[in-house]
Amino acid sequence: MENLQSAALIRQQIQNRCPEVEKRPGVYRWWFPKAEAKKLLANFKNRTLIDDRKLQERSIQGAPYLALYFGISNDMSRRIRWHIRGPFKSSTLRRTLRAIIAPDADDKTAEAIVNKLIDSCFWEWEYTETVDRAECRETEELAQHKFAYPLNISKNNTVPPEWIAELKQLRADLKK
Repeated sequence: MENLQSAALIRQQIQNRCPEVEKRPGVYRWWFPKAEAKKLLANFKNRTLIDDRKLQERSIQGAPYLALYFGISNDMSRRIRWHIRGPFKSSTLRRTLRAIIAPDADDKTAEAIVNKLIDSCFWEWEYTETVDRAECRETEELAQHKFAYPLNISKNNTVPPEWIAELKQLRADLKK
């Protein structure tokens, strides 16, 4: 992918109304600090269902990061705003993170906890000519089974169905 930026810097750009991310379709990947990613995954009962060798790892600014989420959007500018500061109902990623790390917290506390984690991450993205092309890229990425994206729910064939079921249950429990 052609763009990589810290979520904390993107949050600053959004607050200053000078976002770098354009209003175009594309694909994106969320990179979590490796230690934080391992803590997130440790919250699952079926942790052994995810083969660590299938987690995509890269060094960013000299530190190890793992890609846990891959997505598409018809408007990358709006999508990053949702992921960075949107309400939990606007972002599947934010809702999932809340269900994992702050299920019992009130909304304000949960938002602070999720924002702190997101700000430690990097967002990588690439524009596509059309949303159809973004959907094709997503299908290719998730169908290859080269890497696992354990926080994706929709169309995710990179992890076992039991993992997806547990992820859905965590989110359903949050609504109760």
